[in-house]
Amino acid sequence: MLGALGAGASLRGVGTAAATAIPERDADGTALTTTVATQNLGLGAGFLSIASDDSDASIPERVGSLYNTVRASEPHARLAALADELARASPTILGVQEAAVVRRGPRSGGAPTDPDAESVVFDFLAILREALADRGTPYRLIATTTNVDLELPARADGNRIDVRLTDRDALLVRGDADVEVESAAAATYDASVTLPIGGDRTVEIERGYARADLRFEGASVTVLSTHLASGLKSVRTEQARELAETVESLSGPLVVLGDLNDPPDAAVPTATPDGNESTDAGAYGVLTGTLTDAARAAGVTGGTCCRPSSLRPPDEDGLTQRIDHVLVRGVRATSAERFAVEPTESASDGSGLFPSDHAGVLVGVTSAPATPSTADPSESPVTDEDTGGTRGIATGDDGGATVGGATGDSTTDADPGTTTATGTPGFGPLSALVAVVGLSVASIRRLGRD
Repeated sequence: MLGALGAGASLRGVGTAAATAIPERDADGTALTTTVATQNLGLGAGFLSIASDDSDASIPERVGSLYNTVRASEPHARLAALADELARASPTILGVQEAAVVRRGPRSGGAPTDPDAESVVFDFLAILREALADRGTPYRLIATTTNVDLELPARADGNRIDVRLTDRDALLVRGDADVEVESAAAATYDASVTLPIGGDRTVEIERGYARADLRFEGASVTVLSTHLASGLKSVRTEQARELAETVESLSGPLVVLGDLNDPPDAAVPTATPDGNESTDAGAYGVLTGTLTDAARAAGVTGGTCCRPSSLRPPDEDGLTQRIDHVLVRGVRATSAERFAVEPTESASDGSGLFPSDHAGVLVGVTSAPATPSTADPSESPVTDEDTGGTRGIATGDDGGATVGGATGDSTTDADPGTTTATGTPGFGPLSALVAVVGLSVASIRRLGRD
């Protein structure tokens, strides 16, 4: 059992008290609690739009448009708003996705997969960490994985340039937390997406995870940050299987933080070659076969995705799907809620601006055993904010919970057989692109790969 996890904080009504570095013991004095968070930072533009063939624009014009859209999304203002939210909540462990680096350089004419542009325009992770430090809540970067590092020709500011886009996932630990990093690693999934970018050229869109083995006052826990594929469910599910294999090979308490691009209960019946029917569990179903959805167990958080690429507040905030998750084993959730839900003020014109196309998820976890209840836990109703229904909670073998004997809540916001949303910015789903260009997607098992 995980004996001590660091600073304690309730996520209900997060305030300045949550920022203390002094952990508080549970009432029975047997265990310590902590908080974890996951946040997709949001690129601020639809990356997959470079492959759209419903436009007469050339690749340089499409890339230039994407580059300008990222700049217009005001990354510095957005990440400052995220830093405000994170500094108030002060999670001990933070997993981020789409921690992009955008660079530019002179036109080189090289291959997309051999980038050489060096002038940094935005480093999302560096901007976020600097903003957090300015607010008195610095975070240590402990592990990263690079998913995509591509360079393409662009027309921007009246010039012919190259634009380089590097996509990363990362793990961070609050600077004042008494946490020892025993080891850190990164891995790339074998399953990947192949994206056509004009003519007979394609690029491979890889995904992976950052992993760290952490020690808290004599107890250990493994934490991973990941972002699964958005283009097609088959690749996303295969990546989830690879992650599940990794999880099953590890012992001890474990926390997975990430954008799975898959909502609860996205499983759909599919026809098999022999004419029978089987159910594809989807990425969420695969992973919750062995892990507990902490947010669900603590009381459902509501949608986390996806806002429009403009990131300006529309009539609806766009958070209709819950695809950002905290999954646990060996610890149980005590509380959960979203953050970065409300817009901030744009630095350029004073209008509203959402911090990201995703909301974040904060979860309190503890190694303390659940307090016994005289009521039948399977009959305890929990409001399902995603669907408006109720489900029972039953305690799992690891002290976590499953909901109504199932792995999650139902959703009808998207066709789970293809993707999870339409027109999402960043590296998120773009079902219209899949339909228009017949996005070339392949699950590739590269044998012998480390």
